Amino acid sequence: MKHSIFWKIVLILLPVVLLSDIAVLVTSYMLMYENYIKGAENDVKHAADTASDVFSVYDPYNLKDSSNCDDIFTKMCENFSLAYLYAEVPDIENDRSMYVSIGYGKAAAESAKKSHYDGYVYHGLSEELVQAFKNKETVFRYADNEYGNVIICYMPVTRYYDSKTAKIVDKTISVVGAEMNIDSVINTFQTKFSITAIIVSTSTILIIILTAIIIKRFVSKPARLISKRMTAFVSDRESDFSPITFKGKDEFAEMAKSFNIMAEEIDRYIDDISVLNRQKSMQEAEMNIARTIQLGLLEPERFSRDSVNISAQMNAAKDVGGDFYNYQLLKDGRICVVIADVSGKGISSALLMSRALTLLRNYAEAGLTPGEILSRYNNGLAKHNSNTMFITTFIGFFNPETFEFVYSNAGHNYPYLLSDELIELGGTENMAAGIFTDESYDEITVQLKPHDKLFLYTDGVTEASNVKNELFGEDRLKEILKNNLKESDVTVMNTVLREVKRFANGAPQSDDITVLVLMAPGKRRVHLTLPAKKESITEVNSKLDALPVDDDTKFQLRLIAEEIFVNICSYAYEDGEGEAVLDILSDEKTVTMIFTDSGREFDPTKDVIDIEEYDRENSIGGLGRFLSFNIADEYSYEYKDGKNILTIVKNIGNEV
Repeated sequence: MKHSIFWKIVLILLPVVLLSDIAVLVTSYMLMYENYIKGAENDVKHAADTASDVFSVYDPYNLKDSSNCDDIFTKMCENFSLAYLYAEVPDIENDRSMYVSIGYGKAAAESAKKSHYDGYVYHGLSEELVQAFKNKETVFRYADNEYGNVIICYMPVTRYYDSKTAKIVDKTISVVGAEMNIDSVINTFQTKFSITAIIVSTSTILIIILTAIIIKRFVSKPARLISKRMTAFVSDRESDFSPITFKGKDEFAEMAKSFNIMAEEIDRYIDDISVLNRQKSMQEAEMNIARTIQLGLLEPERFSRDSVNISAQMNAAKDVGGDFYNYQLLKDGRICVVIADVSGKGISSALLMSRALTLLRNYAEAGLTPGEILSRYNNGLAKHNSNTMFITTFIGFFNPETFEFVYSNAGHNYPYLLSDELIELGGTENMAAGIFTDESYDEITVQLKPHDKLFLYTDGVTEASNVKNELFGEDRLKEILKNNLKESDVTVMNTVLREVKRFANGAPQSDDITVLVLMAPGKRRVHLTLPAKKESITEVNSKLDALPVDDDTKFQLRLIAEEIFVNICSYAYEDGEGEAVLDILSDEKTVTMIFTDSGREFDPTKDVIDIEEYDRENSIGGLGRFLSFNIADEYSYEYKDGKNILTIVKNIGNEV
């Protein structure tokens, strides 16, 4: 019982109440004492003021007349509870005073009655008496002498009755003194305060007893009952649980209700444990299936085509996450890259990922732009998304011919362009896919240069944490990328993943970490497979016109291409049916054109005419080859695998 909540509450409440009671009594004592003293001062002052008015009609110089006021002063002593009330005429110069009228109260000492009489008294004048007489003001004095502990009020009598002239004279020649015994005041106060203290203390004790009864009835008893039932529920699991019932809607009733619900839930939970154990193996099997689906959707970690390199890697967390990446080579030669993060984990995430990837690939093959793809992709996901999941998605198309990269973003982390400097590919504040239908998605185009790299990643990189729960962060990622601007795609990817792992320092991986790096080739490449018809030269010229070179160089390149292409169309195939293949490679210094055909073997670099011996009237052909090779800075020919291959190199900016 000593640990009962009842005794704890009582032991806490008792000193609080007692201390509060003491504080109240002390405060009351101080206030009441001060009020009693002030009341005594007011009574003494009132008596002195009244006595001053009464004595002003008597002649202080006529002791017989002024002594008639003694009875009045004695009566006033009884009315105002005074010890003494007297009038005296001070003689300041001789330090003496003459009592001319005096009254005694019940508290007057016998010794005082014998020493206070009408006539001069050589007792020495007090400073307060002199002050009241000279300044004509009311002055209080406290004294503790052989006559008792008294408070004295001196009040000047500002006029008197002159019995000789029978007139009232306005002159101060006397002072009234009213004395009250403070001990009697204090005794009266203490008697009343004692009664008050007894009442307060008794009330406090009754309140404590009543409070204890209430606590025991409404707190301790319900708490003890609930504790007993809880102990029985824990210790005796074989017995049937008996619900606790309480009337009312107080906290104990709610506690009992909550305990009943908890007990039922625990019973139900225990019954379900065996079922959950059986389901655990099934869930693990489902997770393995989901992981297989996720990994099966990913493209190989390395890709290279026409010197365009892609490196990608997805490091899955313990649970199956929702990261995925994808790349595909489109029919028009562009390369589509995608990186995405599905909300949630597990089998549902993997299935939604599969559907999302199918939509993206189909829309990309259909020739839609990145913004159009994300718009249709978003609608397709949002209309059939019963689990209200969403996917952040970044998609972009790289054109090896123009080195343009067109991208759109559906709420994914901004990728980076590693060029002469680190550039964030932002500017697309769009909604993640799968939430709302009919969303529009912005498109942005950036121009890449040879060997530039695109770095795509998921938030598993920046939100990787270490054992101190610190995040890897965006700033740390930027710093690593800035230090690797000129490195290869593989080096950039491996460096980032290595730094993330080093930062984690053994902390468990909480999310998938996915990275994709695309590196632009060292040269722009245009690949044309055309019918060996002269009209095909129009498409050749359009590709040459799109090159970032000056107009003179474009003119020279068109001249070379027309001459060589027309020769292939005219002489390569006997029946006039065949194909001509042209590859145009360009960088900041050169443009290389590689002409390939499967016609009869012919080396156009041999037997080129000598322009000085050329007979304009009789010679047929050969001038076009001479002009083309003369414009070119380098040229070569080879016959390989049944194909004529002519390579012509033109330095950018050279004169003809």
